[in-house]
Amino acid sequence: MGQDEIVAIPLERLTRFYLVNHSLLHKSKKQNVPNVAGAICGLHSQLPLTPYYSLWSRMEDFKPEMLEEALYRAKSLVRTWFMRGTLHIIPIKDLPTYHHALKRMWFEHHGRYMNKPDWPNREIRRKLIYPRILQVLSKGPLRRKDLNDRVRALLGDVARPYERLFSGWGGILKETSYLGLTVHAEPCGIEACFARLDQWLPTIDLDEADETQARNQLLLKYLGCYGPASAQDFACWSGLLTSEATTAINNCATALTQVRIEEIGKLLWMLKKDLKTLLNLDMKEQAPLCLLPKYDSYVLGHKDRTRIIDNKHLQQVYRPVVGEVAAVLLINGRIAATWTHKKTEKALTITINPLQELPKQTLTELKPTAEGLGHFMGVEQTIVHTSN
Repeated sequence: MGQDEIVAIPLERLTRFYLVNHSLLHKSKKQNVPNVAGAICGLHSQLPLTPYYSLWSRMEDFKPEMLEEALYRAKSLVRTWFMRGTLHIIPIKDLPTYHHALKRMWFEHHGRYMNKPDWPNREIRRKLIYPRILQVLSKGPLRRKDLNDRVRALLGDVARPYERLFSGWGGILKETSYLGLTVHAEPCGIEACFARLDQWLPTIDLDEADETQARNQLLLKYLGCYGPASAQDFACWSGLLTSEATTAINNCATALTQVRIEEIGKLLWMLKKDLKTLLNLDMKEQAPLCLLPKYDSYVLGHKDRTRIIDNKHLQQVYRPVVGEVAAVLLINGRIAATWTHKKTEKALTITINPLQELPKQTLTELKPTAEGLGHFMGVEQTIVHTSN
């Protein structure tokens, strides 16, 4: 193979490589929770249970307290807003990278709604609101409502023009998160709590990287798990503009190579060091069936989702009208069905909703995986059936 020759690979091999990189072909046996979360560029955490089920799908003998230990006691993980303005859990060692790579993404793109005239302008927020938030949080983490009430009390009558700001804490707390002022702390019961970043993670120095370095590093991390991928894929996953994603690719060109996907003729970027692994994958090994939760990172990594689902089924999984990404069943790394569940004290009932005709042996093969999930959920019996 010549130095500039582009390797062609079949779509099936691309999917297998993706499955391997997400620890879904073989569950991780030796890695700890922070390593697994870092390897997949963060655990999606918009729904409280998603990161638990995502880790259960990827780690042998995973227990919920392992994530809680890493998040709230060892503090080797942090939960806050990152890609696309959504909640993720990442290793704290990667926080400077994600912070600088994505900060401007929020303020210039996803968070622009806060620049409308009926919101206090950024200068007012900087001088008036943020100092009060930090003052109130200096005594320790607080729930949204308590934080809201105490900041309003400090502002007194001055708070009146800013009623909308104080009724939508997601917005203002996203902003303070992207500024590196606040993070999620341990929940107060079932409610989210927030802390000052400098108190919750006092050893973290956010100035370790600048924006260009951080975006380059984020691209390399992304391609290590989600590659081969395009600039559009990286932009869709991160929330950056395609032009910004392309700049990062150009900056990192010496570490990258391209492959061509045979069935669609598309050129995709990947790390040079991973090409040999991609070409030497064992394609004969039987991949396990996988039950992934809503919003699992595996289904949110690309704009072009050809590697994991047929285009004709996209709307059954990705549901923008209701703002939902379904829980899915993977067969050989591709989405073959969505699934829902009902849990009682003693039983878990899983309903499989096929996107296509499933092999007859699917339910039989799925039984041990479903029972493993039931055991993880603490029930005695697991029942699996299809919706048709």
